Amino acid sequence: MINLKVGILKKLFFSGILTIILIIVSEIILSYFQIFPNDFYTATPNSSFVWKINSEQIAGIEGDAQVSFDELGSRSISNFKNKEHKIVALGGSTTACFALSQKKTWTALLEEKLGETYWVGNFGRPGNSSNHHVLQFEYILKKKELKDVKTVLIMQGGNDFVGYLISPKKYLDNTSGAMWRAAFKHLPNDAHTQFKEKLAFYKLLKNAKRNISFYRFNGTLTQKANEIKLLRKEAKMVEKLPSLEISLKHYEENIQKIIDKAKERNLHVVFITQATLWKPNLEKAYDDLLITSGFKNNTSFYTPSALSTGMIFFNERLKKVCLENSVDCIDLEIPKTTEAFYDDLHFNESGAKLVSNQIHEFLRYK
Repeated sequence: MINLKVGILKKLFFSGILTIILIIVSEIILSYFQIFPNDFYTATPNSSFVWKINSEQIAGIEGDAQVSFDELGSRSISNFKNKEHKIVALGGSTTACFALSQKKTWTALLEEKLGETYWVGNFGRPGNSSNHHVLQFEYILKKKELKDVKTVLIMQGGNDFVGYLISPKKYLDNTSGAMWRAAFKHLPNDAHTQFKEKLAFYKLLKNAKRNISFYRFNGTLTQKANEIKLLRKEAKMVEKLPSLEISLKHYEENIQKIIDKAKERNLHVVFITQATLWKPNLEKAYDDLLITSGFKNNTSFYTPSALSTGMIFFNERLKKVCLENSVDCIDLEIPKTTEAFYDDLHFNESGAKLVSNQIHEFLRYK
């Protein structure tokens, strides 16, 4: 019995040593070939994926969404090289527009309206708020390929508002390493990363886990949404919002940081308010499309009226700061129907056209 235990321990020991050696060798090989970007990117350069769309359940979207990124990690429809005018767009999921194929996003439609000499780089990243846009404004625009950018569009407010509702502490702490890792899909090894996150082997495992999670839970747009809609039908509906003053002050500070950076670099920054489907007495047909709860783990849901009130506060604060600084702000006005949205605040194909039209009309006179 003793000899058997000793034999097992020896096998475990040598297996452990072999595993460590394999990890070290793998790390050396992966590092040598530099398969992971070592710079600030909001998405993996030269990558792509497909988001499955059930057109029968998603209002105003036809066909699966083909999503791809260029060498800068931007969703774009043309090559940025040798373009006379370059525009960078920052934002959350309503800028990224992952439910829409490349040429149907509002940024792509805007580029086509502006003409052949323009390039609009879409650096939108789902879930990002003004906390992340402050960082992206600083580091994305430092890329040598974007040194001649003159205009930056920033659509924000929705993730600031909902982010604060879900976790005030997390939203207000914009100095954490987690905030950096949420703002960028890839970071330089010397920037706000833990030791393990610098390892190529760790990055490989993390990337594999992320891909498995995406295709298992998010590969079909309607799957997660339907789960949330079922929860919403049974959940407690909350009408009264918590005090938003601290979050609005924080939001204002972030807006001001971006404005100050824009002035330092002589950049034309244009903010865009967050349009939503939310409103008091929302028709049932549209109410059934909502998936935003405002609570962690969707334990309860705020009413459309409450969400509408909060969103108005954030949009008004954005307009106020822009007015005080003589900075351009486009106040989106699009119908609160399925002519524009397929859920709370995400644009369908016709919605993207409406957004691009309003932004184009604004820019053409600038």
